[in-house]
Amino acid sequence: MKLSIIIPYYNGEQWVGKCLDSLLRQDLKADEYEIIVVDDGSTHSIETLKSYADAHPQIHYLHQENQRHAAARNQGLSVAKGEYVLFCDCDDFVADNVLGRLYDIAKDEQADVLLFCSRSLQEGEDPGSAKRNFEDIKRYESGMAFMSQPPHQFSGGVWQFLIRRDFMVENGLQFDQKMINCEEHLFFLQMMLVAGKVAKVDVDVYYYVQHPTSWVHLEGKVHNNEAFIDCLVSFLQYLSRTRLRLSDEGVAPTGLLEAMAQREASNTLSVLINQFRYTSVKGNAVMIRRLRSLGYYPIRLHLRTYDWIRRLANVYPLWMTLCCGYHLLPVKLRDKVISLLQAKRS
Repeated sequence: MKLSIIIPYYNGEQWVGKCLDSLLRQDLKADEYEIIVVDDGSTHSIETLKSYADAHPQIHYLHQENQRHAAARNQGLSVAKGEYVLFCDCDDFVADNVLGRLYDIAKDEQADVLLFCSRSLQEGEDPGSAKRNFEDIKRYESGMAFMSQPPHQFSGGVWQFLIRRDFMVENGLQFDQKMINCEEHLFFLQMMLVAGKVAKVDVDVYYYVQHPTSWVHLEGKVHNNEAFIDCLVSFLQYLSRTRLRLSDEGVAPTGLLEAMAQREASNTLSVLINQFRYTSVKGNAVMIRRLRSLGYYPIRLHLRTYDWIRRLANVYPLWMTLCCGYHLLPVKLRDKVISLLQAKRS
């Protein structure tokens, strides 16, 4: 089998039809690929999903108790049979008639990873014309070589590549099930650190749709729990350890190390802002002590833009005073403060 498409599904009744329709409109025969949909304990109807699975032999339905996206993707991987794997979310969609051609390129290039282009759309937005430059192939001898080239990409969504399944098995690549966010960025970095040949094509393949009512934008955006912020800190620590190791080994160019350092500073500020917004004054003080003990606070590296936010956060008495004042504000004013703090930070 050429390709396995793995979809974590949670309460996606209103979107999954469009997603599956796009995956059925591909330049592959039904027996050349499989679509594995892992229902992560949905609490809403799954009738649309079941009707597609009943009507199309290449669509397989699995169920698990709610464990979130990382566990659902791992469950899909455990039964996948395709030579290459594509990850897709149930509320997004894929361009027509591209996956067969992408498989052929990945196979011909003997690539562990084949990257392609993705586009972000608002719900209901017309994607317009798509890039189809299949002949424009950039080749890298390894994942490290790819990360070492500007713009030094070392993190990203898992829906922007095909990945050779045997390569994943050989390297024990899976999603960290303790991570309820940042698991995609962690997986991407771990993958690229061990990847052999990597190729990239200038083709619009994946459409990431911003749904105001999806899990990501509602429940998934509620950062007021320790697990969510702990995941931000866990990714920050892994990123920092990786940067220091690459620096010690002398295997990464200065540009990549600088980009990773910028990301560390930006992520630290994200932790502070999320803590500022969703927890108590005492909770903020506890987090700052934690970041200080880990060596991330105060944030030493200057950010390229909006560095004033970093400088503000580094003045502990001022930051705590603002935190105290923030929680006394009416909700509308709180939103304005957060909009200001969440401006581009890197």
